[in-house]
Amino acid sequence: MKKNHRVLHNFLLYSVFIFYIIIFLALLFMNRRSFRSVNMIPFRTIVSYLSGDDIVLSSFALSNVLGNIVLFIPLGVYLNLFNRDKRLYRNVLWIALISLAAEVIQYIFKIGASDIDDVILNILGGFLGIAAYRTLLLVFKDVNKVRYAIEIIAPITGVVCFFYVIPL
Repeated sequence: MKKNHRVLHNFLLYSVFIFYIIIFLALLFMNRRSFRSVNMIPFRTIVSYLSGDDIVLSSFALSNVLGNIVLFIPLGVYLNLFNRDKRLYRNVLWIALISLAAEVIQYIFKIGASDIDDVILNILGGFLGIAAYRTLLLVFKDVNKVRYAIEIIAPITGVVCFFYVIPL
């Protein structure tokens, strides 16, 4: 019975992870409009978003900034969960490389703006995910208990985020 229990837990964990990857790729690469732009000046977009007075623009800006952060939080959690090497700099480097690759792909295929600020926000989100994983590890003091907590938290969070994203 214990083996069946473990299989069910693994199925749930990997199913939610695959669902996250699908949503992740859809949000990054769904073709809204075919255009290409590049911003290589750090914090330029973030500052312009946060200093805007227009309510509609401010709403878009806030969802863009928070969206870039929130989208990468699960990546930080899953990197720590699945990767044996838990060193902070390695996992942050992976997050940075994945984010940079996404921006380059967006540029190559004309799927929107490639922005260094997106990379910065994505790294922040991934770092928050790493911090969340480490916080769970401090609370539960056992990797298996952290895994079970993620098995419970991830689907709930995924469903909430999915229904939040659908109206957009």
